[in-house]
Amino acid sequence: MGNIKRFDLKRIITEYRTDCFFETGTFRGEGVEHALEYSFGRVISCEIIPEIAQAAAKKFSGEPRVKIVEADSMTALKKELPGVNERCVFWLDAHFPGADAGLTAYDAEGSEDIRLPLEKELETIRRLRPKGRDVMIIDDLRIYEDGPYENGNVPADALPKMNRSIDFVYRYFGRSHFVLKLYRDEGYLLLFPKRKYRKKHFRFSTLFTWKMEEDFYLKDKNKM
Repeated sequence: MGNIKRFDLKRIITEYRTDCFFETGTFRGEGVEHALEYSFGRVISCEIIPEIAQAAAKKFSGEPRVKIVEADSMTALKKELPGVNERCVFWLDAHFPGADAGLTAYDAEGSEDIRLPLEKELETIRRLRPKGRDVMIIDDLRIYEDGPYENGNVPADALPKMNRSIDFVYRYFGRSHFVLKLYRDEGYLLLFPKRKYRKKHFRFSTLFTWKMEEDFYLKDKNKM
């Protein structure tokens, strides 16, 4: 389970001029609560489990910036994104709905696009947001590949039955975004628009090395 509080949203808002927070997987509403601490003009969160979505809608009913969408992530993205003109911070839950609530498993029955929706989510965002100006933070990288994660790799007996690869991330956003991997918790993917990221982090040394120091926009950089 990822933690959006690790990331400096104030700095991201300032540097990338984002004004919308779009979350897939509401759960207890902690992501929404955290987003409301910042200057986002609107906060959209979708939740596929009706009871959780309805509880969140009631919880945030008095907050005009918040919209809770009771739907799977692809349906919510297709429905809401055409009306979003602002640049977004997307907080994407890479794994199956209900996992954090203990309601399902990797090998549960059902469409793989519902249980492991990330590829379809990114394809939808790419198609509906072709300018590529949004920031994306994605949790649970370890579902898609092994690595030196703080909380370890996915246990062998719980591995999803799919081709574990993030090639699709580069296919959809490799040209427009830098794709950074962070191994805190269960792993994160961070996608930053190249033009803005390069402008902010350019150093003359890159003229010779063609490398830039990766900036994960963490609040606690010294504890990476």
